[in-house]
Amino acid sequence: MLLRTLPVAIAAILAASAHEAVAQVPGTANPTAQAAARKVITSADQMPRRQYRISRLPSELLEAPKPEVMPAVDALDRDLAEDLATLDIQDRATRTGLIGARAQIAVFRGDYAAAQAFLADVKSQQEKAADKLTSGTTMTAILAARRQGGDSAAQRAQVKQDLARAYGEMPWTVVGDNVKNAKSSLELMSRDVVIGSVKAGMDPAAKNLGLNVPAGVVTGIVSIRNSFDHVLPFRDDVVAVMQDLVTRNQVAKVDTWTQRLVTLSDQAPGKPVVVGIWDSGTDVKLFQPASVPGIAFNDKSMPTPELVRNMGEAQARLPELKQYVKGSMDMRAAIDSPDAQALKKRISTLKQDEVKQFSEDMSAMGMWVHGTHVAGIAVEGNPFARVTAVAMHWPHSIVPPIPDEAYVARGAAAFKDSVEHFKKTGARVVNMSWRYGPSTYEGMLAYHNVGKTPEERKQRANALFEVEKRALEDAIRGAPEILFVAGSGNEDNSADFSQYIPAGFVLPNLITAGAVDMSGTETSFSTFGKTVVVHANGYEVPSFIPGGERMKLSGTSMASPQVANLAAKLFAMKPELTVAQVKELILAGAEKTGRVNLINPRKTLELAGIKA
Repeated sequence: MLLRTLPVAIAAILAASAHEAVAQVPGTANPTAQAAARKVITSADQMPRRQYRISRLPSELLEAPKPEVMPAVDALDRDLAEDLATLDIQDRATRTGLIGARAQIAVFRGDYAAAQAFLADVKSQQEKAADKLTSGTTMTAILAARRQGGDSAAQRAQVKQDLARAYGEMPWTVVGDNVKNAKSSLELMSRDVVIGSVKAGMDPAAKNLGLNVPAGVVTGIVSIRNSFDHVLPFRDDVVAVMQDLVTRNQVAKVDTWTQRLVTLSDQAPGKPVVVGIWDSGTDVKLFQPASVPGIAFNDKSMPTPELVRNMGEAQARLPELKQYVKGSMDMRAAIDSPDAQALKKRISTLKQDEVKQFSEDMSAMGMWVHGTHVAGIAVEGNPFARVTAVAMHWPHSIVPPIPDEAYVARGAAAFKDSVEHFKKTGARVVNMSWRYGPSTYEGMLAYHNVGKTPEERKQRANALFEVEKRALEDAIRGAPEILFVAGSGNEDNSADFSQYIPAGFVLPNLITAGAVDMSGTETSFSTFGKTVVVHANGYEVPSFIPGGERMKLSGTSMASPQVANLAAKLFAMKPELTVAQVKELILAGAEKTGRVNLINPRKTLELAGIKA
């Protein structure tokens, strides 16, 4: 799932919303009376914006004496406590993000009991089954060992024992993916890579800001220091526990997804249907192209002829970059493949001054594979599908562009031209596996210190974002004969609260999808919200990358084209169907479990009277 323009980690750090959340502080007296007096917050735009003075560059503060960091940390914690007491945020992810920031600060101060209380509060508010069990488990065990004291060997032994018991008591079919993902992250944790990332991303932004930085920078410094002091020392022991769990639990989840899928026969009485892939670039030659294969825009939203992203200097590194992407997917599945081993070796040997290029290479690589992978899912099992693409070659540099009126005007024009292209080519369904919100522009402006105050920056970001939002919404609304399918996002947050486009739109010809795994369980990453009305498999989905190789990728990017796939089959077999009818059929065939509304292609086609 692509987040436009600014690398996700940098956006989260620099956007003012990085610490914007609220929840009941453990131990607060008379919470009912307090809640009644709190200001209700229904969108990220309503959160306060603050900044904090730091004494040195963030990378230097990673190793500075704690007293040098504490003034900014104390100021941030006071603001967090005030927000917790006075605001009533309607988004769970934002609430728990704020409490998590307080937990990090408590750890940094050495107040492990308070940190454990905050972690327990975060855990109590989780909504996904796996997160309800695993949230904070590892850090809670580490803090318990720290409180118990003793030498390092004794603490490590206690952590292993406590984690083996805690995770061992959890149902593996529920928590297995979370454990595997956590194991992968720990195995790739590298002090030099983290410091190199801070030097490449945080330091230049902090310097531009005159060391007067958003809350996310302060939280980031504290979190990284905590990782160095309290996670890395136990890393091998935690990984050993998780590896043992993986080894002892080799039973795969029950696959309830594959049986729902339908492959249309090329002998069926279908008609060609144009499927639009609006993404970061698509190798249309791998599929049956429409009469006009597509159009493309460069990183300045200007027309360019290249439908597949030009990798530039990174082209020479393409073989190993592909291996690293495959390796990362294998590691998430706890598969110790040669590709996974190659990635681990590369990460472990990266020097700090090599991190920027590696990060930008991987960002470009992600965009290079993305659109083609999405297209393969969208047309799977449909011999009548004809692909046309709109390629948006967004920037991959850690240093973001400076957005201004001309920048967003070009973006708005590209949106309008893109929808016009889909209309002219006769597309019936268009997949959009990307999203962004005003916080993206806020982060870009903060990076370059545009705006005298955080509040001014927020207002400017909102004004710039509104230009593109309005253009996109109007363009989609003006194409009622096309069904647009959006992926919700991979931040485990609310699409409508975060004001994502297109995922936060409510339009009659748009449908937004979240991700489940093969068993139909909502993934830990899937963004939710009022506009997320259907779900589909988005976990380790195989498809093509440019050139024709196949690879497994995960994300709501992979779930959204499953919905587009179903819509395209309906349009192919019954071209007379309207967008409203197709949308109604998809929803009618979906099966509701909690907030998951899982599509069932086989059932939907049967409801439409189509024999597979």
